[in-house]
Amino acid sequence: MTYIKKYFIVIFIALAICGCGSEPKDKAEEVAVAFFDAIYNQNDINKAQKLCTTNFAKEIGKYVTTKNVARRLFNMSFDSVEINAALGDMKIRDEFKNSGKLTILFTGYRHGKIYKELKNIKLIKQGDVWLIEKLLPDTIPN
Repeated sequence: MTYIKKYFIVIFIALAICGCGSEPKDKAEEVAVAFFDAIYNQNDINKAQKLCTTNFAKEIGKYVTTKNVARRLFNMSFDSVEINAALGDMKIRDEFKNSGKLTILFTGYRHGKIYKELKNIKLIKQGDVWLIEKLLPDTIPN
């Protein structure tokens, strides 16, 4: 009987040690792309809200649908879109481990024409999860 108890204790400790990683589950750019993909390609506002802080999720929820979020909050609408994280901000996120700014590049079609847009967002890390905290103002005038 003691042998079985020791065996379970060793297994428990091994699982606890393996499960205590401090690295985020998803990288900040993966979370950002998944967020915008939920809005623009999957039309899933609930999935998008799960990738946000509580306050930003509430703000998004006010718009009720992904089409309203896209049009009114982000001021962009597409028939189809490809979403990429800009590479320039990776050094910032590596340097500041708990928050950072990320630029997202959108290449999409609307009414047969191609459009390219940039949006800046702020992400924060809560525990080991990156979350979208807010949309930053555009720095390049249209």
